[in-house]
Amino acid sequence: MTTQKIKILDPAEAIKIAAGEVIERPAHIVKELIENSIDAGAKNITLHLQNAGKNFIKITDDGCGMSPLDAKLCFAHHATSKISNVHDLQTIATYGFRGEALSSIACVSNVVLITKTEQEKAATSIKLEQAKLIEQTQTSHPTGTTLVISHLFDNVPARKKFLKSDETEWNLIVTIIQAFALRYPNINFKIFHHDTMAFNCPATDKIQTRSAQLWNNNLHEQLLELEPASEGCITISGAISDVHYARFNRGQIFTFVNNRWVKNSELLKGILKGYDGVLPLQKFPAAFIFITIDPQEIDINIHPKKEEIKFLHPSVVQRMIELSVKNCLGMQIKKKLEDDAPKILPTPATFKAPIISKIITPARAAAMPQIPELPSFDPFYQEENYPPPTPQINTTIYDDQPYSIVGQFKKTYIMIEKSEQLIIIDQHAAHERILYQRFKAQKTEVATVQLLFPHIAKLPTDEIKILHNYQKLFKDHGILFDEFSEQEIIIQATPVEMSAQSAEDIIKTVLQWLQREQNLSDDELFAELHEKVLAEKACKAACKAGDALNHEQMQNILNELQVTQNNFCCPHGRPTMWSLSCKEIEKHFKRDYAGAKFTF
Repeated sequence: MTTQKIKILDPAEAIKIAAGEVIERPAHIVKELIENSIDAGAKNITLHLQNAGKNFIKITDDGCGMSPLDAKLCFAHHATSKISNVHDLQTIATYGFRGEALSSIACVSNVVLITKTEQEKAATSIKLEQAKLIEQTQTSHPTGTTLVISHLFDNVPARKKFLKSDETEWNLIVTIIQAFALRYPNINFKIFHHDTMAFNCPATDKIQTRSAQLWNNNLHEQLLELEPASEGCITISGAISDVHYARFNRGQIFTFVNNRWVKNSELLKGILKGYDGVLPLQKFPAAFIFITIDPQEIDINIHPKKEEIKFLHPSVVQRMIELSVKNCLGMQIKKKLEDDAPKILPTPATFKAPIISKIITPARAAAMPQIPELPSFDPFYQEENYPPPTPQINTTIYDDQPYSIVGQFKKTYIMIEKSEQLIIIDQHAAHERILYQRFKAQKTEVATVQLLFPHIAKLPTDEIKILHNYQKLFKDHGILFDEFSEQEIIIQATPVEMSAQSAEDIIKTVLQWLQREQNLSDDELFAELHEKVLAEKACKAACKAGDALNHEQMQNILNELQVTQNNFCCPHGRPTMWSLSCKEIEKHFKRDYAGAKFTF
């Protein structure tokens, strides 16, 4: 006798299982309900919760409401206002107006719906228990909709058992509320938890104001708005935190695609790349990134709850975000300088092409024969042999206002006195930017030095195999090496600006980067790798913090920096300069600007 093992599930049980893919916890219900209210055109949304939504969720909006027929149909399985056929999935531009999600919610809870359109004289009230219609009546209610969800997962005890603590579930809801409030600043959100107002977010047109409503810290004071950027069918805008703000987690990074809050590793990577070299390790910025893109270029249906997204050309979007963030941080520094002295720097349009440097540092002097002959380099580290020069007045830096080099502070910063400002230049960041732009502009073969004693570097066997594919690229940058053994390479030549150890450091740094970027196409990978090697070469060849510079060397850095593109930050995003106005300095010393003197 044949035994039947495959069974057809009861439709009611099948619906419960399907609902579990969309509704796993109270936060998912909150998300679906807010999305429906937004699509209904609501300008005011009020949410009440008990026990982080486990016991009670109530949402009220002033949207368009539903007719009696739609009110009943919205709980039917596979009922939706979004699509008519499968092809419509490619062009979804809304969250969905009621329907489908409500079917899933009704399967795992008790629901009361009260709704009214502007045309109806009375509101429709519907009560369901575990998707079964209990009653439908008429009642009074202003135009809009109220939904009450209770007894969540009573009929799915396995799901209820796996809910986390109230604090955990509440934190997940808070993140969803923050996302919607950021994306829709024109909507007034009020959130109550245990009858206490947790959030009050009146409508606003400023992202800084919205931030202040959502976070009780100084983030709103440190937000920088991105300059909108477009490329093809992609537009990017938003706001990011400045270089002085950092967190220990990614809790204030939100990315939105076509109005939908999504999670995508490529978008996150683009943001973090923009801050590369700016924030300390294991620290994260705040960022609210809004992306508009042709719906045909994305797939939002790879996840049942539509929390994740897939791009047709992810590297293009990632690169746009990275550049937008870097440009924004650079403009912050420029603005700071221009606010203190409007003519301190030319606009980017007036930059000239980079010129050949005459900068020397003790460790790299022998490799730069174009430098005018100076005394022995060892005394650079003996300050008594180089007393501070008499301040020299110059008029060739940035504009026609005179300035003078005050000197070097902590063998790291070049100090400039100019008009009503004290300008501070980070010598390594500035020199690094100069060299990076020079390397980038080189059209001829990079000048190399054959090592008298080739340098042997130890690497894991798998990394040596990876290097084989990129040997020519390193050679184009002046770094020549061959395999020496299964776990060693031998470096035979380096660029004239670098040492063998520096070349080894670059190879290891680039290897780490390559292992993180396996999803790029070959062309994209080589382009990114080229930029990475340029930046690392510039970093290794530039003068360092701790290098004593004489007056001529400092002057050469300043002369070149003024004609170097993107001179507000180094290739890794760190600022090259900062300024303090005379007013700021005198404020710290409590000087009287009216001319009166303090007596003690």
